[in-house]
Amino acid sequence: MFAALRLAVCATALAAGPTCSVHADYFDDIAASVAANRNGLWAVVHDLCLPAYQGIGVALPCIEVNIANGLDRGFAVLQKPSRATHVIVVPTIPVSGIESPALLSEGTPNYWEAAWGARRFVEERAGRRLPRDKIGMAINSTSTRSQDQLHIHVTCVAPLVADFLRRHQGEIRRAWSFLRVPLLVHRFAVMKVETDGLANVDPFKLLARDLPSGTSSMGNETLAVIGATFFNGKTGFYLLANGAGASPRATINAEALLDSKCTS
Repeated sequence: MFAALRLAVCATALAAGPTCSVHADYFDDIAASVAANRNGLWAVVHDLCLPAYQGIGVALPCIEVNIANGLDRGFAVLQKPSRATHVIVVPTIPVSGIESPALLSEGTPNYWEAAWGARRFVEERAGRRLPRDKIGMAINSTSTRSQDQLHIHVTCVAPLVADFLRRHQGEIRRAWSFLRVPLLVHRFAVMKVETDGLANVDPFKLLARDLPSGTSSMGNETLAVIGATFFNGKTGFYLLANGAGASPRATINAEALLDSKCTS
């Protein structure tokens, strides 16, 4: 994908003059930085996707760059390497992760709304329309993530998780409560919201406001948002939170709740 971006930038440069001044090593260095440090994801968005979109109108190597409402309210969508049906939504300004106080500020963009909209890329790559209860979104705690730029995973929900939620639907309320039965050997707090979309519902704020652990432990939480159609026919979402408590090792990795290959 970096080669494609290099060609696109060079094509634009050649239209304006006889030579392409973009050095191939620049793209190679940025690509290498993704794997080499915890700011690699931010480097891709900030140093590649944004300049490409602002300069020549292409989002490469991202799938999409959306800054229609300004850079401070924008986001980029990237495909996870080697996972066609797994995309990642990333703000176009620096936001460290789930622990960032900025996420709880009035007027902060609802990145979950953007993530839910990005499910169309999962469907495109799956080659079929996916029911809402097949789509899962999740963000890692500070101890289980590999990058220090906020990013929300969007792909299919793991079949085991989908089945668990169906079987325990009667126990899940409109306020946070802890399930009596563990999921993937982890203890989860869960709640449901009845809404078709997330324009007026921000899971970060619901987690910070109502979960007993409070905002001081937001960084210890892995948070997942799963599309749902309830028994009464209404649509909505399940929210699942798994906190570390005294041991960061106790927190589940968000991707364990998801099925990147959309196998079912």
